[in-house]
Amino acid sequence: MIYLLLLITFGLTHAINPLQHQFETKLDYFSTVNEQKFNMRYIVDTSYYDRITNKEYLRPVLFYMGNQGDIWEQYRNSGYITQYLANKWHGLVVFAEHRYFGQSLPFANKTEAYKAHNNRYLSAENAMMDYVELVKHIRVTYNARRKAFIAFGSGYGGNLAAWSRMNYPNIF
Repeated sequence: MIYLLLLITFGLTHAINPLQHQFETKLDYFSTVNEQKFNMRYIVDTSYYDRITNKEYLRPVLFYMGNQGDIWEQYRNSGYITQYLANKWHGLVVFAEHRYFGQSLPFANKTEAYKAHNNRYLSAENAMMDYVELVKHIRVTYNARRKAFIAFGSGYGGNLAAWSRMNYPNIF
């Protein structure tokens, strides 16, 4: 009975978090003629962000830049960010899925997406722009206009985080 009470009391916020969302993004950010768009998947966890703190500045957005895989697998393997850092800094956690991976396919299926003529949109530059546009959306949606967005990643995603910081210092 006590375990059930503790689970309900302390586990309630995690029962509704994280939530998966879709974000419409451009297929090619560097073309003036191609206006095609597709849905990119992302995860938002407000478990610790909703906590009230008198240190407002400590509530950054922890933004994970996905790489070659399903975003849920990356989220589940990132407890240091999703639990420890989010709790310590009362941060909003956002995990963005990389285009062409998981369910963020710009074409009908993986077979079509990975055809040579469609692969040209699979670039680090387009992926970084996906993340820049998603940050703009998150700033408005979660009232995070004045929050710091701290970019994270693993492997190639870590490179994207570093490159994004260098190329878009006003965003990350």
